[in-house]
Amino acid sequence: MRAIKWFSELLKKGGGLCLLGMVSLTCADVIGGLFGYPILGSEELVTLMGAVLLAFALPSTHIEKGHIGVDLLYKALPHRVKIVNNRAVTLVSSIFFLLVSWQCYLYAKEMKRVGQVSLTIKFPTFYVIYGVSLACLVLAIVIFTELFSKSIEHAE
Repeated sequence: MRAIKWFSELLKKGGGLCLLGMVSLTCADVIGGLFGYPILGSEELVTLMGAVLLAFALPSTHIEKGHIGVDLLYKALPHRVKIVNNRAVTLVSSIFFLLVSWQCYLYAKEMKRVGQVSLTIKFPTFYVIYGVSLACLVLAIVIFTELFSKSIEHAE
C-alpha cells in the first residue's frame, strides 16, 4: 500500500503541474490576445491538461477521503448493514474503475494505431488517454485495498 500511496502522490503532483500549466497558459493567452498575439492551440492544451489533472487527482483524493457524499439514508442504517454496504460499494467501485482503465487503454491503443491527433496543434491524444488509464488503474487498486482495511468496518 505504501507504493500505491507514493504513486498517488506522484500523480497528484503531476496534476498540480497541469493546473499550473493551465493557469500560466491561459494568462499568457489572454495577455498575448490583448496585444494581438494569442497563443495558437491554447484551448486544446488547457482541455488536455484538464483531463490529466482530473484523472491524476482521483487516487489521492480517494485516499484523503476528499470526495463528497450524501448520506441521508446511510445514517439511518444499522451498523452491520453499513459494513456490508461499504464492502459492496468498495468492490463495485474498484471493478468499475478497473474496467474504465482497461477501456481507456484499449481506446488509447486504437487512437495511437490510427494516428489520432488534436485539431490545431496536432498533439497525439493517445498520451492523455494512456495517462487517464493509468490513473484509473491506480484508483482501482487504491479502492480495492480498502477491502482489506479495518477502516471500512468503522461505518459512521
